[in-house]
Amino acid sequence: MSTFASILDASSRKSVLVTACDTFPGYMIARELLKRKGKHFERVCAGYYKENKLVHLLKHEGAHCIHMEISKPDAICDAYHKADVVIVVPPVSDEHWAKKDGCVYLHAATKAGVKGLVLCSKINADKMRDLKMLAPLHEMEMTLEKIRNQIECVSLLRCSLHTDMLWLFRHQIAEDRKLCLSVGKDAKCAPMVEKDGAHGLYNMLTDSKFPPGVYELTGPEKVSMADMAHKASSAIGKDIKYEHVSRKDMEHYLHKQDEICSSEICFIGDLLEAMGKNVLDVCTDDLKKLLQQDPMSVKEFLEKNSKDFKPRSSSTEATAA
Repeated sequence: MSTFASILDASSRKSVLVTACDTFPGYMIARELLKRKGKHFERVCAGYYKENKLVHLLKHEGAHCIHMEISKPDAICDAYHKADVVIVVPPVSDEHWAKKDGCVYLHAATKAGVKGLVLCSKINADKMRDLKMLAPLHEMEMTLEKIRNQIECVSLLRCSLHTDMLWLFRHQIAEDRKLCLSVGKDAKCAPMVEKDGAHGLYNMLTDSKFPPGVYELTGPEKVSMADMAHKASSAIGKDIKYEHVSRKDMEHYLHKQDEICSSEICFIGDLLEAMGKNVLDVCTDDLKKLLQQDPMSVKEFLEKNSKDFKPRSSSTEATAA
C-alpha cells in the first residue's frame, strides 16, 4: 500500500500544497511544513482566498503562495498540478463556503492527478449538517469517499475544537479577566493545540508506519468552558470568570478585534453551538500516536503563552522592573 511518505520519496519535485492558509489552521500547517522541509519535500505551496498577515508571514518564510477560490475551480486545478500531496483545509474565509461548494477543492485533485490527498474536517461532521457553516464539512467527507479510489493515497483528519481559539479572546481575558463565549459553562470538548495537529500531520506525511486512513485528532483531556477559565486563572495568576453570552455579543467582540473575517467568526459560532449539543464531546489517542508523545494540554498551552493573556501594562511594568 502506498503511503504519503512513499509518494514524496519517489517524487522528483517533492511538493506539498496546503489550502486556506489565510486561516489560522492552514497557516499553522504550512508553517510547520516550512520549518521541516528538506529530506521528504522541498517546496511548500500555500493556497489562500484573502491576502492577509498570515499569508504575508508564509511568503516571508519561503512559501509559494497561490490565490485560490471556490468560484474558480480551474485555477484550483492548475495550482494542484504543482503538488504531489494536497492538504485541504476547509476554506471557510471564502464567501462561497456556506453554499456548500467546497467540494471543488476535492474534485480538482482528481482532475489534476494528485497522488496524495488529505482532508481536514471536524469530529462528528455528520451531526453538524443543520449548522450552516459546518454543513459543507459533511458534504466534503462524502465527496472524499466517492473519489477515494481515484487517488493513490487518501486520509481524513477529523479535528476537535482548537485550543488556539482562546488566543482570539486574549484581550478579553487579559483586560476584563473573563472569558465570554456563546456556550454553556458545562459544555465539554477535548481541545487540540493547532501546532500539535500540524506536527502530527507532518509525521503522517513523512513516516511510512502511518498508513492512510481516518484519524480523529483531539487534545488529551475533556474540559468544560468553566475548566478553561479556571486553567486560565491558574496560568495567569488572576481570577478569570466564565460568562455564557449571546452569540451576537460574542461575534460583536470578535468583529472588533479585526483579526478574523466574518465567515470565520460565523464558523466559530457554529462550532460552539455544536459543542453545546455535545457533538464535540470526544477524546481519542490518535494524535498521541501520530506525535509519539502526549499532546499539549490546555493548561500547558496557557502557561506557554501566558504573556499573551496578561494586560500590556503589567507586561511593561514587569519589563521595566
